[in-house]
Amino acid sequence: MGQDIAEVQVDDFTAITLNPLPHREIENTLCEIGGGGVDGANYKLLVLKKAGWKGNKLTSFAKDPESAAEAFNKIRQVLAKTSDPAELEKQLESYV
Repeated sequence: MGQDIAEVQVDDFTAITLNPLPHREIENTLCEIGGGGVDGANYKLLVLKKAGWKGNKLTSFAKDPESAAEAFNKIRQVLAKTSDPAELEKQLESYV
């Protein structure tokens, strides 16, 4: 799953394009894994926090693009191994 998603670049958070950006693909995947709707959005935020994102749900990723790219790329690497919600969280907590 995560292997199919391109690596997130710092410039992605300010890019204007018609093509889907990698971090948006990861966000959509996390929302699906989390059950969709409000539960999916909350799960996405939980996983981003476990990956090191310091912002909240109202913080733009463009405010700290380096940290955002790092968090999304951690998630991307773990998604390549599992799409199980509990396992995803566990692997992010022990991510080295």
